[in-house]
Amino acid sequence: MNGLFDDLDRLDLDAHARRWSAPEVVCADGSVSQWTAAAQQFAARLQQAPERLSGRQWQAVASGWSALLAAAERATGPQHNEWLLRDLWLGSWLLQKLGRRAEVPLLDPGPVLERALDAMPMPPDPAAVLSGHWRELDRPHVLALRMIRRLLAPVRPLAHLLAEHPRWGEFEAWERIAGDLP
Repeated sequence: MNGLFDDLDRLDLDAHARRWSAPEVVCADGSVSQWTAAAQQFAARLQQAPERLSGRQWQAVASGWSALLAAAERATGPQHNEWLLRDLWLGSWLLQKLGRRAEVPLLDPGPVLERALDAMPMPPDPAAVLSGHWRELDRPHVLALRMIRRLLAPVRPLAHLLAEHPRWGEFEAWERIAGDLP
């Protein structure tokens, strides 16, 4: 798709949603920096006035945002969970600002928690064992432990919305382990 990354800073939110929902985006190519710029511009437009969006706009935005992140990951790989973390942080910010809305997928705290937990780079027991002596570990293990902290961070401010979630206890167990992480 020619021009996919052109004039990102000039697009309004609706134009971002349309651009990234286009069928051609599925096979789009681009560098990490181009995809990062696209995600930053889209998120910035959404964060300007999310309380003004209609139900139809929320559906278009959710579709466009998901398509953008999926295309970025297809084109560049996971980039150490870059695309997932952007999604978790945007979802967390929106939920803190607007609260839960059943009809808006981006305003459901459950997926933020579930996706963070599902992305953990190791099970809790090995993480707990490694966390006690992380200074002695090799770089890959230290990075895995740091990723655990990064994945927990966007969920933490949503505790009041997730206390009844079936996987909340799993998050709390990770939080206890995170206190010893680098």
